[in-house]
Amino acid sequence: MVVGHELRRLRKARGLSQKEAAALLGLSTYVMSRNETGETPCKPQTVRKALQIYRATPEEGAYLLGVLENASQRRWWQEPEWRGVVKEKLLTLVTLEEGAKLIRVYDRDRVPGLLQTADYARAAIRLGMPAAPGEEVEKRVQFRLQRQARFRDFQSTQYLCLLDEVTLIRGLGTREIMREQLAHLVELSDDQRFSLHLVELSRLNTPTGIGQTMLFDFEGELLPTVLYEERDEGGLVCQEEDEVDHRSKGFDRLLEASLTKKRSQRRLRDLLAKK
Repeated sequence: MVVGHELRRLRKARGLSQKEAAALLGLSTYVMSRNETGETPCKPQTVRKALQIYRATPEEGAYLLGVLENASQRRWWQEPEWRGVVKEKLLTLVTLEEGAKLIRVYDRDRVPGLLQTADYARAAIRLGMPAAPGEEVEKRVQFRLQRQARFRDFQSTQYLCLLDEVTLIRGLGTREIMREQLAHLVELSDDQRFSLHLVELSRLNTPTGIGQTMLFDFEGELLPTVLYEERDEGGLVCQEEDEVDHRSKGFDRLLEASLTKKRSQRRLRDLLAKK
């Protein structure tokens, strides 16, 4: 995505349309479009040729080729133990989590994955995959826990979450699982990296219509904000400026209608006391 975003910037700076640039690079406009969005990785020879055509500076060229080389290195999720556990889009999610400066999340159906306890994750995954063998469910649980562990290693990333109260009241699994999950959320609410805001069930006219939303904001101009919608079997990545802007504004309206961080912590403690 970073390579594609930078190539698109360089192309536009040269005043070339996507069709014109594709012809000069010997690509179809379809492949060109997917290269620029990051859906299809750019080949090194294509990047080098584009750098010449776009008249990139030596510094810009060195940066892009360095990013490309880094992207080709083996990652933790490519280890044999995770083979077949997750789909390509979920791997995109992990990459976004590890590269973002700020992650903004809202999920009307469940506690988001990075905040789940092991037992809650197990119940959530089982609900989405009722016919899956126990071994497959357990592998997915362990993968989710590994995502959490990796996230804890990236101390500079901030996590802003809008927790829908209905997901905490209805719950998943058992009462004991929900007690543990609520206790975990209370613990996380003391962590400065996490900003948890409760979307009240009893509040009228709450703008929850944005649906399941994950927004990834990056440092500087590394990437524009990316929208990701998580699914049981993968997810949908969106970089369309209008859609991302629409969802970002919807998220901000819902944040404004939610409880403050301090009041949310008190409400979580109250919910825990009632379990």
